[in-house]
Amino acid sequence: MNTNGFLYKHWVQVTIQLVTDAILFIIAFALAMEVRFGEDAPAALSSFFPFVFLGAAVLAATLYIAGFYSNREGNIEFFKRAVAIAGCLGMGIGVIVAGAYLATAVPLGRGVGLIGAVASYVLLLVHHWLLLRKLRSTSERVAYVVSSAADEAETKLFRSFGGHHLEFAGMILHNGYVPKSDHPVLGTTKNIAEIVEAQKIDRVLCTTGSLKDVALSKLFCLLRYSGVTVLPLISLCEEVDQFVPLELVSSEWLVNASGEPHMLYIRKMKRLFDILASAALLISTIPLLLLAIVAVKLTSPGPIFYRQVRSGRFGKLFTIFKLRTMCVDAEKNGAVWWGGANDPRVTAVGKWMRQYRIDELPQLLNVFRGDMSFVGPRPERPEIIEDIARKLPFYQERQMVQPGITGWAQVNYPYGASVEDAARKLEYDLYYLKHMSVFLDVFILLDTVRIVLRGGVQDDPSRRTLRTAAVLEWERLKDEPAEDGISLPSVN
Repeated sequence: MNTNGFLYKHWVQVTIQLVTDAILFIIAFALAMEVRFGEDAPAALSSFFPFVFLGAAVLAATLYIAGFYSNREGNIEFFKRAVAIAGCLGMGIGVIVAGAYLATAVPLGRGVGLIGAVASYVLLLVHHWLLLRKLRSTSERVAYVVSSAADEAETKLFRSFGGHHLEFAGMILHNGYVPKSDHPVLGTTKNIAEIVEAQKIDRVLCTTGSLKDVALSKLFCLLRYSGVTVLPLISLCEEVDQFVPLELVSSEWLVNASGEPHMLYIRKMKRLFDILASAALLISTIPLLLLAIVAVKLTSPGPIFYRQVRSGRFGKLFTIFKLRTMCVDAEKNGAVWWGGANDPRVTAVGKWMRQYRIDELPQLLNVFRGDMSFVGPRPERPEIIEDIARKLPFYQERQMVQPGITGWAQVNYPYGASVEDAARKLEYDLYYLKHMSVFLDVFILLDTVRIVLRGGVQDDPSRRTLRTAAVLEWERLKDEPAEDGISLPSVN
């Protein structure tokens, strides 16, 4: 399986769905012009096509922001989807009408608008009905090759973040290992081909250590040539949940991951986008920034802006600019990095600005200057990085790329309040370090819009508890010695 950059399966599927909606929108308005103008339809389409294309792009972007391409949104009722799709469609049509009138002073025409709206709405409803059916019906059966206590411990991790569409079928034992848990046992690797066929296994999971076993490697190659996906759990997590489990990260993984980002993109395309976008946003958000400045001044005595030294790429220090959201003496007792959602140091106005990321608008100046990027890991203070790095392995890997105003961790995990939260956010940062690309940056920026409109990332205490319990169980089992030499009969 190729997991490099944009070839990653999840993002390919998202892009296909997004592009499909845009094409359906364009087709609907092309048909509308054909119905209304007949022989003159090609000329009309040529005249209005730039606005139709822009409307299609806005439609696709708003549908992504609404979360309709995410596997996690499969539980949204179809009626709610239909209402939201109508709203997104209205924005796309509004772009066509406004663009055509402002640029040419020629209205689109009520007939074309009505036919195009109805046709595109019907096509979009059919497409998303099919997507919803696929989300709710798709399920893959997964078997895990287990040859030691450490391997079995990984099955605990899998069951805590295996995704909504993955079914754990059971374990396939190797080298006479006797399991210590009550997970189903499908048999032994001696009959692995028969087990995969009989149990209708879609994926076979293994540990990175299993790949070093010559006998197992031969079996895995045979399975792959037979069309069965074989991959380590860390790769499955990247594909399904788009994060990297910190417990499974190794130095070997980091070496392989460091070769993924393209330096030309990092140095040229990303920087060009940062300059243009930060300049445009600095100008367009001046009214909002002025209102925020007045709110800070009227509600909290002290300076309006907050300046602090942060660590950038490769540890280079720079001064960050933000609107002040805390009381003046917030760090009188020293630097604190675990400020959570209910941090008592945050002012009332500051809490609201944090919720909608308004306090971060001055960071656009840092982006324009080149200290930061739009997308990247959250910039932290150098002393805080040193403190967390002593507790978390690989934490300083975040400094291999420029920090960002927003990032994959910021749109997937709420404000951190503990070392465990820092670990979970690091898992998303490591994913970004490996898969950073112009496509992923665009998706993250769209995700940021959704998070801002929702008022922040919604916490999931139940999933957090499940993950914590799984990690504790994994740590307990992984160091237990294996009981070799005992055979177990195959169970089919």
